[in-house]
Amino acid sequence: MKYDLIFYIAKKTGYCEKRLRRLLGSIDAEPNRVVSATTPSLLGEEVTHSLRLCKLAVIVGGLRSTDDDNLATVLSRVFSLAGIPLTNMRKLSAKSGTEGYIIRYKSQMLLALPDNPGEIEEMLTDEVLAYIKDKLSNH
Repeated sequence: MKYDLIFYIAKKTGYCEKRLRRLLGSIDAEPNRVVSATTPSLLGEEVTHSLRLCKLAVIVGGLRSTDDDNLATVLSRVFSLAGIPLTNMRKLSAKSGTEGYIIRYKSQMLLALPDNPGEIEEMLTDEVLAYIKDKLSNH
C-alpha cells in the first residue's frame, strides 16, 4: 500500500519521516511521495492530489498552531465545505495531551499527526496500525 506524506508547517521533518517509514512499513505501507505545504490552501491542494493517488494521506504538523492555520481547524473547514460528514473520525492521543486524528471517508483514510516523532510513536500503536491496515486493505 502506498501513502503520501504531507508536512504542514512542520518541524523535525526528517525524524518524523523516519519514524513513520518504520511504523507504517510494519503494515506494508511505503511512501509514494513526500511533500510540504505552508498554507491551508497549499495543504488542500496536496491532500486532494494525494487522495487521487493513494488510499492513505498522512499529514504531519500544524496541530499545535493557535492561529487560523491550525490543522484541526483547517480540516474541519475543508470537510464542512465539501459536505463530507466526519462520522468516521477517531481521535488519537499522546501522553503529553497532544491529539492526532484518523479520518476515514469511503475507502480512503487521512492521518493527521503532530510533528514530534515520539508522539507519533505513542499514537500509532500496534492496535491503531492494525486498524489502518484492516480498513485500507478491505476496500
